[in-house]
Amino acid sequence: MKEIRWELILMPLVSIVLGIYLIMQPGAATVALCSLIGWLILLAGAAGAVNSVIFQRATFMTSPLLPVSVAGIMVGLFFITRPYTLVEIVGLIICVFLMIQGMTSIQTAVNRKRWGDTLWWVPLIIGIACVLLGAYALFAPGASTALMMRIAGIMLAFSGVVNMIAAFALTKQ
Repeated sequence: MKEIRWELILMPLVSIVLGIYLIMQPGAATVALCSLIGWLILLAGAAGAVNSVIFQRATFMTSPLLPVSVAGIMVGLFFITRPYTLVEIVGLIICVFLMIQGMTSIQTAVNRKRWGDTLWWVPLIIGIACVLLGAYALFAPGASTALMMRIAGIMLAFSGVVNMIAAFALTKQ
């Protein structure tokens, strides 16, 4: 029996806990993620502004990145103070992605039927489902984001369980 390496247990455990959190609290997790994105944009903007000022002092030339950096600071502050705006934007991005994927699948089904494929109906069903989910995401962007967070939570928890089982199986060899 081999000794258990803690990172083989810790990472799956974190994955399981995070997955359960995403399943149970998708709204809070989405807001936290959007706030984190806001902080990252703010920090990138602040770092760019500092870099621009240092560049300007060293070269006596104005930095072309200063306006972009200030805009980054403003966008970051906006998303930190209003994370629900970013939640809705993510929901609309999901909507666009699903609609495009659905239309592409429907077109594939039409082409496959024309070619005489007997399984042409599979991409048709997938396409219709994607278009319907896209319409749902269009009219309820917050709810569609929560649904995606739950799906991500299920995947994380399942992955964590599989990795935990693999870690214990590895130690028994």
